[in-house]
Amino acid sequence: MKINTLLTIITLWFFTSCQDDNNITPNSLVTEALQNKYPTAEQIKWDTEKAYITANFQKDQLNHTAWFDHFGQWYMTEIELNQKEKLPEAVRSAFELSEYKNGRIDDIDLLERLDSENIYVIEVDKDGHEYHLCYSEDGILVKTILDNEKDDYEDYLPTDPTPKEILAFIEENYPEARIVDIEIEQQHIEVEIIHNQKNKDVIFNTQKEWINTHYDIQQTEIEEIVLESIKQSEYKNHKIDDIEKYETPSGIYYLIEFDENIEIKIDSNGQIINT
Repeated sequence: MKINTLLTIITLWFFTSCQDDNNITPNSLVTEALQNKYPTAEQIKWDTEKAYITANFQKDQLNHTAWFDHFGQWYMTEIELNQKEKLPEAVRSAFELSEYKNGRIDDIDLLERLDSENIYVIEVDKDGHEYHLCYSEDGILVKTILDNEKDDYEDYLPTDPTPKEILAFIEENYPEARIVDIEIEQQHIEVEIIHNQKNKDVIFNTQKEWINTHYDIQQTEIEEIVLESIKQSEYKNHKIDDIEKYETPSGIYYLIEFDENIEIKIDSNGQIINT
């Protein structure tokens, strides 16, 4: 009996110690940063995520997770909304008009981020698949992610500061654009923006030189000369499934997808570039 009791005590001590290891004590810069940003935060628990310190806490009866660096700089906060009624009207309306409206909603989160657009993420189950639908505050669907097993949103955390040359280019060429996401890859830099109610990808090379900007458009937004050229081509009897507009330093062209997996590139003068 004494042996069993001793084993029970050791087991409880082991699990309690493991749980305590997950609770860190951050430095004063981080704790003060949290206090300044969220003075009414309650039930605070600290943890680490890669190079970040995270604060899990309650505020306004909602679960929050905030990411800070060790110097107290805030980068992002995830707020668990969980109820569709807590979404902005524009986001709720966009979802209810989408192809996912009849799916089962599993989770709803708000991501508040440093120097970037706030994102509402609706996790929905439809036809046996899980989708993460990312909306801007005004109801623009900026990203759809299939079968995302990660719920910590680490991909939305900043990796490097955005080069000032790129910010200056976007400000000059896409005034009042809102930055949604920035990815700095080995071969290029991709900045996702919302501009004129459209989700656009602005691509730069590693020397910060602009390569192109591309985004989806409707058939009604194409020049008449382009549509007329298609009507006179061998593709006239095919249905247009998708149109992507490309703005480049040398001009504009369209990437048009038809049924039967046919794709062509055509410039704004109606000249088919390739097939």
